[in-house]
This record gives sequence, structure tokens and C-alpha cells, in this order.
Amino acid sequence: MKRYIQQLIDDLEEAAQNPPAAPFIETPPHLENLQFAAELALVPFKPIAEWTGIDEKVFPEMYLLSGDDAVRVNQAILNLLESIGVEIVDIPDDFPPELLYDILISNWDEPVQYLASSGYDLELCTGDPETCPYGELCSCSAGEDQPDDEEHPGVTPVNDEDELPF
Repeated sequence: MKRYIQQLIDDLEEAAQNPPAAPFIETPPHLENLQFAAELALVPFKPIAEWTGIDEKVFPEMYLLSGDDAVRVNQAILNLLESIGVEIVDIPDDFPPELLYDILISNWDEPVQYLASSGYDLELCTGDPETCPYGELCSCSAGEDQPDDEEHPGVTPVNDEDELPF
């Protein structure tokens, strides 16, 4: 397995050094001075696997990797994502590499845009502690004890059964 992991890391590093060409877009005349806006509007969403040329099937199950292997593969994956301008912006600090590996691989078919001029911020947190891939280590679970009306004092929640004020 060590040899396979090294080959996988080599493949990830090679793909990072040779990212695909930026997608061709025909910028409308009214957006010529706003290339980033044209890019955002016109570049298609594709799975990470399609942008990188690396299929999800090449990644072994986590139980086959050592902790050190997970750290090395994670870094190679993050470098590859960086090469296509994708940054996962919500990874909690000190997140266990074994869990991060599983999250990265399970989201390999996540549709993203290859935005060469501005980059793409990928958020994997769902905002719901019950469905968030980061689980209890995510900051989305930090405020779960507070009811919504305490987060916004002075705002009265609207109830579907309430009469309209007009």
C-alpha cells in the first residue's frame, strides 16, 4: 500500500503542476472591464474529478492508510485544489487528518467552478450540526444552544399562522 500511496501522491502533484487550461469564455461587451464577473457568470460548474482528471475511485479507503499517509495525501489534494483556484475555506483548525481525508474524498464529485482570475471558495459546512461533515468539531455547532430569537434581539419571529399587519 505504501507504494500505491506514493504513486497517488505523485499523480496528485503532477496534476497540480499541470492544471487544465482556464475555461474559454466569451466575455460580453458590457463585462469587458469586469473579467472576474464574466468568469463567475459563465464558467460552468463541474465536479472536482472532471477539472483535475483524477477519479474518486483512485483514493483508497481511510482504513488502508496510516495517519502519516492521510496527512501527506490531504496536503497533495489541497495543493491540487489550489492549482485550480479552489480553496476549502471552512476546515476547522486542528481537524484530524483521517476525518479530513474522508471528507475530501466524499466531496470529490462536488461541482465547483475553475475561476482562474478570482478563485473559488468551497464551503463544506452545511450550517446544521446534525448534517455538517465536520461534526462537533465545526463552529456551526457552537451556537446550537441559542434559540434564533436570542441571536437577533428585537426581531419577532414570523409565524405562518399570524395575521398580516396590512
